[in-house]
Formats: sequence, C-alpha cells, structure tokens
Amino acid sequence: MRPRIDSTGPTDQRIAALKGREEAQRRLRRLARLMDSQFRVPGLGVRIGADAILGLVPGVGDVLSGAVGAYLIYEAHRLGIPRSALVRMIANVAFDTAVGALPIAGDIWDFFFRSNQRNMQILARHVGGLPIDVPYEDAKRR
Repeated sequence: MRPRIDSTGPTDQRIAALKGREEAQRRLRRLARLMDSQFRVPGLGVRIGADAILGLVPGVGDVLSGAVGAYLIYEAHRLGIPRSALVRMIANVAFDTAVGALPIAGDIWDFFFRSNQRNMQILARHVGGLPIDVPYEDAKRR
C-alpha cells in the first residue's frame, strides 16, 4: 500500500508563502513608482510622481502622501524586515512629510526626495540578504 501524499504539505505552504511575498513586493514597487517617479515632465526629462503632485495641495496632500508611505512601511513589517530597517523607513517618510509640508520649499523638495523608492531599496536589501548598513551602490558591487 502506498503512503498518501498530502498536497497541503510544508513544501506547498512554503511555495505559497514565497509567491505571496513576491506579489506583495511587486505591488509595493508599483505603488512606490506611482508615488515617486511615474510621470515624465516634458522638456525637462525629470520624473515626478503623485507625491510631488499631491504636495501642491496645502496640508491634505502631504498627509495623503505620508499615509501611503505609512502603508508601505506596514506592508514591509508584514514581510518581516528587521526593526532597524523599519526605523530607517519611518525616518524617510517622516522627513519627507515634514519638509514637504513647508510652503514652496516643500513643493520643490517633493520633486527630488523620493522616500518611497528609498524605502523600497531598504526592503530589497533585506529581502536580497544584503546588510542594511551597506550603501546600495556598494552592495551592488559585492
């Protein structure tokens, strides 16, 4: 008599968990791109995102951008990245939201500081097994 093969065994569960993580990472990358660099400014060749556009709306825009950044951090926490990485991600979003709230200077700031993409780099370093304290440019050479 053959032993019965259980289709919900540990291997299947691990594969499902990995697929779920990969899908979450793709979703977060798309959201970070939308917020930081989705649109190209004609003639300038500069890319901007919804963060810079929302930042033009006084008060509400920066709060909405900060909320999206908080959502990315929440999802990164669910993916299990270490506390030190979460603290860096929170600092990026808090700094971007605080400076972005300043009139005029904050609007200019939103064009250049891409906190969501920085946070996605932190997430990628963790998921890829790279140490958090090594700059991204140096880590690529390893």
